[in-house]
Amino acid sequence: MSERYVCAECGAVTERTYAVPTLVRTCEECGAWSHFIREALLALADRVPEDERPEDWDELSGDEKMRVAMREGHVSLADLRA
Repeated sequence: MSERYVCAECGAVTERTYAVPTLVRTCEECGAWSHFIREALLALADRVPEDERPEDWDELSGDEKMRVAMREGHVSLADLRA
């Protein structure tokens, strides 16, 4: 079984046969040295209710969305370890 990881900068997806919370690698799409967040974890950022999201939510990187979700208490460290 493979896991999908999303580039925090551009949203490009790569697959790996192991599951870790994030990968740090050069993105083949945008060229950034970036975190690739496991797709299932990145989806947790959607727990932030729309009325609590910053105005620039749609422009935030995946890393920034996860920081907001954690800061506001919608995602915990236990969630990241699951």
